[in-house]
Amino acid sequence: LYNSILTLLLFPFVVQAQADTDRNAYSIVQDATTEIICESTSSALRKESYTITILNEKGRDAAHFFCVCDKFTSLRKFSGEITDANGKVIRKIKKSDLQMSEYSSGLTSDDYTYYYECNLPRYPLTIKYEWEVKYKDGLICYPTFRPQKAYNQSVVNATYRLYTPAGNPARYRMVNMKAEVKQEVTSKGDILTEVSSGPMTAIEYEPFGLSFAERLPRIHFSPKLFTFDGTQGDMSSWQSYGIWQNSLLTGRDQLAEPIKLKLRELTAGCNTPREKVQAVYNYLAETTRYVSIQLGIGGLQPIAASDVCRAGFGDCKGLSNYTHAMLKELGIPSVYTVISTDNERLLPDFSSVEMNHAILQVPLPEDTLWLECTNPQLPFGYVHSGIAGHDALLITKEGGIMCRLPSYPDSLNTQTTNASVTLTPTGGAKIKASGISRLFQYESMAGITRLEPSHRKDYLRSGINLIQANINNIQINEAKEVIPMIDIQYTIETEQYGNKTGNRLFIPANIFRKGFTTPDLKQRVQDIHINYGYLDTDSICLQIPEGYTIESLPKTCQVTSSFGSFSSSLMIKDKEICIIHRLLMHRGIYPKEIYKDFLEFRKQIAAQYSSKIILKKE
Repeated sequence: LYNSILTLLLFPFVVQAQADTDRNAYSIVQDATTEIICESTSSALRKESYTITILNEKGRDAAHFFCVCDKFTSLRKFSGEITDANGKVIRKIKKSDLQMSEYSSGLTSDDYTYYYECNLPRYPLTIKYEWEVKYKDGLICYPTFRPQKAYNQSVVNATYRLYTPAGNPARYRMVNMKAEVKQEVTSKGDILTEVSSGPMTAIEYEPFGLSFAERLPRIHFSPKLFTFDGTQGDMSSWQSYGIWQNSLLTGRDQLAEPIKLKLRELTAGCNTPREKVQAVYNYLAETTRYVSIQLGIGGLQPIAASDVCRAGFGDCKGLSNYTHAMLKELGIPSVYTVISTDNERLLPDFSSVEMNHAILQVPLPEDTLWLECTNPQLPFGYVHSGIAGHDALLITKEGGIMCRLPSYPDSLNTQTTNASVTLTPTGGAKIKASGISRLFQYESMAGITRLEPSHRKDYLRSGINLIQANINNIQINEAKEVIPMIDIQYTIETEQYGNKTGNRLFIPANIFRKGFTTPDLKQRVQDIHINYGYLDTDSICLQIPEGYTIESLPKTCQVTSSFGSFSSSLMIKDKEICIIHRLLMHRGIYPKEIYKDFLEFRKQIAAQYSSKIILKKE
């Protein structure tokens, strides 16, 4: 009782002291305790206690409670309470107050989520949640220790305890943090793995940095031997994990006789294995659609190829396995492959269930193809930006084999804009424009083909730096080749291309780079990450209106740095001004010490994009 009273008395000072030492925090994790008790490889109980102080409106999302359950997990107990800055309890939360949603990203899923949306009347307030989750039918992995769950969140203390059966100690790997992990055999004979984080300062968002998921301090835990939905596996290496994953594919590549006959018809005129693979890929696009299926072990096991064929739909696993089965029928070997679209790199010496996607490798003699069976609308043979350059795991009978997918040179991710601008004496304009985009830039623009005509106008307008613009006459030409291309042509009419002030017109040099911005200069914590290299070329020709002459032009420039290069040139002929901007950005990681140079590089480019031409009335 004395300790409880003391805590209430000291609570306001604890909050203030923590806020003073970490001015960047919107929320403070006062205490987080996770305790997992594994009764066997197939059964466990997880006990959680989580106390967090929300300091202001920006931290309110950290107050909500979520618990995702499925066939293997269920929420057994739950309680919560909200206290004010003086330690007074202002609200009790019971399990009956939780809402439950069966909505998930998958159309077919046995996931469901318990959640409590905590709407706080004022700040600061502290919320404490306590709950228990029961695991049954196996654990393929243990919960990850993540003391911080959001930007601008500091931590006072977080503790993780894991009890595993004798002879099966937890494997672990630290990422972005240093902590002492203790492992010991208890008096009961099981193995206790324990770690405490201690105080942690808030992580702030930085432009051109790693994502929060990549910066997050965490410790991954995984069993060596596991049981999952009646199957047994070994997680000690990627090779042994791949053996288990391959066992889930056994017998699932069988096809019925009608589809076998259809495949022979489809490929009768094909002269090479590559042509046969393309015929199968095109058939997949015409006859199937993507539906996420996460029922039970279905989160890791594809549904049978014959079922995909009959139903006409499947998830990434089912569609990749179905394509593998069709190629097998034609005598073309392929390899089922799992990959993460979130993380480029796998930990080479720490296998875990972190892949969220499946694709197909087709190792042809002259080339290795990577098939994105989930979206066969993508061009055949094209490695899209969500997987290009990512580590992947080939699932073979011999086990898992790590590999890395190919990517493309920065200079091939191009966007070329050509515009002819006829200016009016009042600052209006009629414009004929075209934009040709290739590879990753093709991906960012290809979605326009699926939009309604009116939405296509909105999409194009959003990238143009004009207050008012009427877009018409949109024509689209798409080439789904190995290096895909989309060419979008359109016209723009506007009454305010430039500003008229007295007898002068102030005309923008380039209206097509609206999104190019320069962040503020702040103390840099992490290195500079340019995740996407590209080449943009803009050629803009402006017809000077009758009665006007050139008074001022932007200065031309050429800038070269380790981040890339930029050039701006001008040509004047009769009553026409032609501006050419060319920007090449290099993908890469650069030391934080040259962040100021990086911003200066972007400032020079932004100044050119936003520069003005001044025309004067004669």
